[in-house]
Amino acid sequence: MRIPKEHLKILDIIIKMSMDNASRSFSKTIKRAALIELVKTELVDISEITEEMNNDLREMVASMLRLEGSFNGKLLFMIPLDGALALQDFYMQQSSGTSKEFDEFTEGTVQEIGNILASSIGNSFASDLGSELLPTPPRVLCDFAGTIFTSLIFEDGINNDKILLTETKFSLHNTEIDCYFFLLPDLDSLKESLIKLEKSF
Repeated sequence: MRIPKEHLKILDIIIKMSMDNASRSFSKTIKRAALIELVKTELVDISEITEEMNNDLREMVASMLRLEGSFNGKLLFMIPLDGALALQDFYMQQSSGTSKEFDEFTEGTVQEIGNILASSIGNSFASDLGSELLPTPPRVLCDFAGTIFTSLIFEDGINNDKILLTETKFSLHNTEIDCYFFLLPDLDSLKESLIKLEKSF
């Protein structure tokens, strides 16, 4: 799959708008200032990013879901377990360091973040396309990065060798948490969406 540079720039703008919207939504949820910052969006080889994920030996918590409508695809938000526990403390308005291990509250926190991110990116694309885009209920996983990523890639089988990697960073109350955010689009719907988006800019 190839995406022209001008289309990647459009995606970058759309995703940045999505992150801004997600920041506001998450801030309201936790009643504290939160910034979900876009670091970069790039198209990477699946083989290369799979190797990178397999070499990342940290335990992760992930929210995986589908986007259905004018722009079809899968979305994966993945964060190190210690980062998820820190977000859980913020989310539940607890003192930092209260949460010690993955439980149903950690799952609920990451699930909610997945919902917020999916709704924000869905709304951003839908507003430009004038079409409805709905996320499915997220599935939360706690495992090593490579295992989670492999389940994203090979769950249904894919026909392309590229994936959109969006690097993001959480900034909460002077705490920065690096995380992964992947968007695996359906090629045909992505191409159609980008053509429409290009005309709107």
